[in-house]
Amino acid sequence: MTRRHGGGRHEDPQGDARLPLGVAPATNGEYVPDAPTRRDHDIENAALAMADDAARYTGMDRRRFLQTAGGVAAVLATLDLAACSSSGSRTAPPPSPSTSTTAPRSPGGSFTVPRPHEVEACEHALGGNEFVVDVHTHHVMPDGPWTKNAPETVNLVLGMVPDCGASNRLECASRAAYLHDLFLASDTTVAMLSDVPNSGPADAPVPFLDQLGTQQLAARLTHGGAPRVLVHNVIAPNFGPLPQRLDEMESAAQTGKVAAFKVYTAWGPNGVGYALDDPAIGLPVVQKAHDLGVKVFIAHKGLPLVRFDAAHNRPDDIVAVSRLFRDMQFVVFHGAWDKNHVEGAYDPGARIGIDTFLRALDDHGVPPNDNVWVDVGTVWREVLRDPNTAAHTLGKLLKRVGTKRVLWGTDAVWYGSPQAQLQAFRSFTISDEFQTLFGYPALTPARKERVLGLNAAALFGLDPKATRCALASDPFPDARMTAAQLRDDGVLPAATRANGPTTRREMLQWLASPATNWTPF
Repeated sequence: MTRRHGGGRHEDPQGDARLPLGVAPATNGEYVPDAPTRRDHDIENAALAMADDAARYTGMDRRRFLQTAGGVAAVLATLDLAACSSSGSRTAPPPSPSTSTTAPRSPGGSFTVPRPHEVEACEHALGGNEFVVDVHTHHVMPDGPWTKNAPETVNLVLGMVPDCGASNRLECASRAAYLHDLFLASDTTVAMLSDVPNSGPADAPVPFLDQLGTQQLAARLTHGGAPRVLVHNVIAPNFGPLPQRLDEMESAAQTGKVAAFKVYTAWGPNGVGYALDDPAIGLPVVQKAHDLGVKVFIAHKGLPLVRFDAAHNRPDDIVAVSRLFRDMQFVVFHGAWDKNHVEGAYDPGARIGIDTFLRALDDHGVPPNDNVWVDVGTVWREVLRDPNTAAHTLGKLLKRVGTKRVLWGTDAVWYGSPQAQLQAFRSFTISDEFQTLFGYPALTPARKERVLGLNAAALFGLDPKATRCALASDPFPDARMTAAQLRDDGVLPAATRANGPTTRREMLQWLASPATNWTPF
């Protein structure tokens, strides 16, 4: 398996200043993030200063140190100190980085990490042996028909990948890049492969049959017969004749490999979406999935993508449909999170954000741990920058959706390897005071294991023990050490290098390009 490089040392001029976790607003290439605040810049500088001190202590250069668990710990400790000094305000500057451990702080959330220069202790504290199932991942097919049929999509993806040294830059988000970032550069056990909005194989960056190809490649590398990659089929029922779309669903289901169907209800011709509870479009699709025996149905909600139909991006319809199909399971990708809304304690009157999802659960009488689920793809990466916001976000999802219904998702490979996100989650706790004030469940090790993989295992019928046993002899565990050394030597790009236009400036530059005409897809 080849990785995204052209031989020799990989050039990465920003490597000595790139934090393993971003502390400024970021994007997965689908929406415009906010501009960094002074506080964001101050936190970044403080984290780099802390990394400098730790790197000198260990005898490493800063570039190398930032790729260790100590680099992650430096970021998390700085975020914790900033939240403590400002009570979560995104305008106040952080404290001096001279103290490198988390300290007593205001109520909310916190990251518990060793001192960053204790790299071995950081590796132990931020490591784990959980059964990790990432339900929200992506890659593209660099030579697929979409590269000729959908030039605007190509422009988007080219803006979402770094210059990795490959002659075809789309290789930077290829199948090989995917397998590297998920299984060689992170602790992910099983991943579910998704796709961006598209109207079918001609303009899909990774059509369903190619998703199966990725699944088969991973299976060939696995000796015990357990799956490394699950797939779901993205459908666009509001493009073309509905009967044709229903037939396509049937063809996909006949492969026996469809773990779920997924829709983007806010995407459609002329920028007009549709509702899942619409008897003309939505309900026939859900009914078809039901009749085909594909009992997991996913919808993207919230995380407003560029030029999406906001009227059809609310979660009310999928929650309503869950009451009509009690023997199906419905997953709300992103949980209706919106970057324009700061998550706090539950507000039933909120017009956007996660609270609209929780209000829909209340309005339709859906109890916790029922047949409505939520994933935290992109959400966790964004809210972890403020431990108080992170505590509210995770706390109310765990409380209202249910501790057995929150799923781990990362939106890899757009952000590069999800390892740092995983390490941050392992170290995060919700304070006793927030648990008392708002009724949030404690983030115990057992609950973290549920979120990271056991909940998804229950949803998709995976046996964690049997799967891990079967995967124990595949080549990925041994290859991880080799890949890590190649990254250290500069032959492979850093696992923390994002595969996308992550900053506001990068995204606006991409949108302003004459070649850009994001419809989307």
